[in-house]
Amino acid sequence: MKISSLSCVASLLALGMTASAAPPAPVPALIPEPTKQEAPSDKAVYRLWHDVQGRTVDATFRGIEGENVFLQTKDGYVYRLPFNRLVPEDLAVAKKLKPEGLGIPADPNVARAAQKIDEIVAIGLKSAKQEPNALANDEQFVRRVYLDLVGRIPTREETMTFLADTSASKRAKIIDKLVSSDGFNSRMFDYFSDMLRITDDAQKAKFFTYEEWFKDQLRLNRPWDKIVYDMITADGKLLDGGASGYLLRDKGMRLDNLSLTLSTFMGANVACAQCHDHPFADWTQRQFYEMASFFGETDTYKSKSSGGNKGAYGNLRKELTPEELKKSKKLFLANALTITDGDKNDVKLPDDYKYKDGNPGDPILPKLVMWTAEDKKLPIYAMADAALKNGDSKEDLRETFGKWMTSPQNPRFAMTIANRLWKLMFGVAVKEPVSDLDNIEGSSNPMLLTHLAEEMKRLKFDIRAYMRLLCNTQAYQREAITKEIVAGEPYYFPGPILRRMSSEQAWDSCVTLAIGDKVDEYKLKRAESYASVMKLSDQITADEIRSKLASMGRTMSKNAGAGKNAKNSKRKMMTNEEVEVDQTHPAVLDGLVLARASELQQPEKENHFLRMFGQSDRQISDSESDEGSIPQVLMLMNGEAQSVLRNQRSLVLSTSMSMKTPEQQVESLYYSFFSRKPSAVELTDAMAALSSGLTVSDLTWVLFNSREFIFVQ
Repeated sequence: MKISSLSCVASLLALGMTASAAPPAPVPALIPEPTKQEAPSDKAVYRLWHDVQGRTVDATFRGIEGENVFLQTKDGYVYRLPFNRLVPEDLAVAKKLKPEGLGIPADPNVARAAQKIDEIVAIGLKSAKQEPNALANDEQFVRRVYLDLVGRIPTREETMTFLADTSASKRAKIIDKLVSSDGFNSRMFDYFSDMLRITDDAQKAKFFTYEEWFKDQLRLNRPWDKIVYDMITADGKLLDGGASGYLLRDKGMRLDNLSLTLSTFMGANVACAQCHDHPFADWTQRQFYEMASFFGETDTYKSKSSGGNKGAYGNLRKELTPEELKKSKKLFLANALTITDGDKNDVKLPDDYKYKDGNPGDPILPKLVMWTAEDKKLPIYAMADAALKNGDSKEDLRETFGKWMTSPQNPRFAMTIANRLWKLMFGVAVKEPVSDLDNIEGSSNPMLLTHLAEEMKRLKFDIRAYMRLLCNTQAYQREAITKEIVAGEPYYFPGPILRRMSSEQAWDSCVTLAIGDKVDEYKLKRAESYASVMKLSDQITADEIRSKLASMGRTMSKNAGAGKNAKNSKRKMMTNEEVEVDQTHPAVLDGLVLARASELQQPEKENHFLRMFGQSDRQISDSESDEGSIPQVLMLMNGEAQSVLRNQRSLVLSTSMSMKTPEQQVESLYYSFFSRKPSAVELTDAMAALSSGLTVSDLTWVLFNSREFIFVQ
């Protein structure tokens, strides 16, 4: 992991930033309501517990909740025992003990499923003769889980509330809270935007309806299979339905879109097969074209002049001035973005086809691929074959393809998204790269990969539920690996890897430091106003065009949006002591718009903090970069974000300055930036620096420029 370019800044001042690094079976008669959870660590203290009926169990203490004691046996079960069931001597012991491990599970089913994942991870570690890391402490955990689930660091208040909570179930509770929050939707939109290449501008039009449709799917927690099916089978204008944005993103490029579809959603490494048989995988060029034939009746390319109505456009030439015709091109281009299906399949083998199983120009019938001979026995293949053979079927080819691809029986669909989200949480996938799952046995832990796919199917492709499950594992809650991971070598998950924040995590964390938990209040809405102005009727007239042109300028300027620098904004901001922010207006401080990355331009302009820190241009899937660079260091040292955090109105600085003593001021900053107290050495150094002329604002600069801030540990 390359971190040297980000590590030198903190040494400018002598403040040492440190990174502090934890099956169903017969139920014993002693305790009711068993739930199987993660097995305790080797350091857990076991003792013999007694109930009032003289029965015993050898277990470790997991915590007290209400009037119940929770104990965990060595085989992994967690039991709830009411106070009146324990003998007084043991109850007195329980009230003095500190909980071991992860604490009390919030949901027995989640605990049981998490324990199974941990068992499989342990098998992989044992085969590699490796030991798991210790469990992360609460300070490490709370910062990590906020960054991973809601894409930002916790506020000082959120951190201190969590650390002050003495409940043994607080980790499970904070996970449940975060996966159900608006912040989770923003985090997942950032991830999927990179994966799906979501942009404001594509095909010389605005894709606002696609963006907001996808945000709505996440907000409603629609299952992943349903979201993808809608994208694959969408019809009609982009201005009418956002789901069509996926296919229209590659308007007129059917083969390129298919290649991305197969690699993105099924981990099928087919890119080379578009031009020739794959040299390193069992994919042939004919197979690629057989799959493309499922889209052979689909047209995503209409006349750019009038959305397909050439006659109307010709008449308009006589009624509109040359200037009006020129300006109206945007209208026609936006209305031309539409998906229609015909009756003729036009997919043929390419003119340079050179294999014995076909001739150049041969028509190709649709045929599904299989990874093994056993796949043919799956019912979904039989259903697809029946649909293809039924000439009277009302189901079109894309519907057949979509049902097959998103089916729980598909050999790779569930596995691909499960593997992708595992990488999002751990920093490394079980099978790398995530776009190539052709060889499952080539993964670091094939048993784990297969099991994660089954869990995704068991959870019915519920992304929130799956992420909740991963966070409740011991594997996720262990200390991070800080050594460099060698590319190509298997990783067995003794814990997550230490990794640099994504560009969106870094930006959203800066916004959080500036305005706190108001970060999720502003929501960018552009689709409805854009579509209402741009959409043309079926009977286009010159008067309609002139009316649209009159309102286009105002709407386009408004929709350019929250991402623009606001230094010249006429709207008055900062008139109160607090930064203003609401559903329709983002916070602005020192001319910088403080909104979530998900509520800014997609992607941001090239000189914005997000792009400087690796946000992709969304032209290639999964192309965000986490590499350090000199421009990033300069951005941290002297950029607009730095200026905002040192502004007296920023929450991080104003909160620190409100503290009564210098020690409290320093502690406030450490909780805000790192979710922890400063060590004794750090506090001593900071106090010495403040005594020698360093200001609290200067200390903010130092912490912001430390390696610890920009990394997820």
